[in-house]
Amino acid sequence: MATTTQPAHLLTLPTELRNAIYLYIFDSPPRATSPPTSPPHPDPLALALRFDKTPYPPNLYSNPHSTLPLRLLLTNRQIHAEASLLAFSHTRFHLAGPLADPETFALRSRLLPRAKLSAIRHLTLTARISHLRALNETWAGLPFGSEELRLESLTIVPWRPDCSSSAYAEVADLSQSHTLAYVFTETFKGLRGVGVVEVRNQGCFNDVVWRILYRGLVYRLYRWGGGECGVRFECSAEDSGGKEGERDAWFRVLFQGSREGGNEVGVEVRRLAGGELPDPGTTAGFGGP
Repeated sequence: MATTTQPAHLLTLPTELRNAIYLYIFDSPPRATSPPTSPPHPDPLALALRFDKTPYPPNLYSNPHSTLPLRLLLTNRQIHAEASLLAFSHTRFHLAGPLADPETFALRSRLLPRAKLSAIRHLTLTARISHLRALNETWAGLPFGSEELRLESLTIVPWRPDCSSSAYAEVADLSQSHTLAYVFTETFKGLRGVGVVEVRNQGCFNDVVWRILYRGLVYRLYRWGGGECGVRFECSAEDSGGKEGERDAWFRVLFQGSREGGNEVGVEVRRLAGGELPDPGTTAGFGGP
């Protein structure tokens, strides 16, 4: 007597194979995208990460290529139940500047189950410099002021309106670079719950001002903690001039417990200063106090 066989599908596979498929889908590297030409709209995090209706509200600002795999979770309840935490841990969610404020972040994420919020490992924040100025005062050592977040990486993309036509554009850029160097220094001194913070230029500053920002950050941390202050540094090549090099410039601050690599602050100061450690009481060659 002939027997009929049921057609195979994802949910008939062994759990180990399903997990391997989920990992392949959610761990795919995101496609490169151009930086925004205008500040992103406020991102209601709770709506963006809920799957009972849609993860794509009209005013969500996110990298569509990084969140596209999340649509798999809308297939059925079983896939959502067994794959959602894995999906959250491998998706880079892109947040807008207003969410840098802890109260706004808490308000937007209040409907998100704590387990899902805790599963997030990668966040990108694109924010006006005005939204970044208070990080050292409001975060209190925790990313977005949230005790639930345990991030492997936090990417910050500063954004400012185009002021190239202004006669005071260069002065304004220098002032803002010093402001960011101070804010980042004070924020990174006690930041917990983050493995690596990467700051990307993406055309915010020209290459000269960007170098001043980075050098100011490194030297401030050197003055605060001496030759070893608990963080290490990596940066893009400083000799990659031209528009393309300036747009792609970045630096990383690696915290204790993060992956190996980078220079201790004393080594990085020596490199930036041309081989000699400057007097901690001076600011020569580092773009100001």
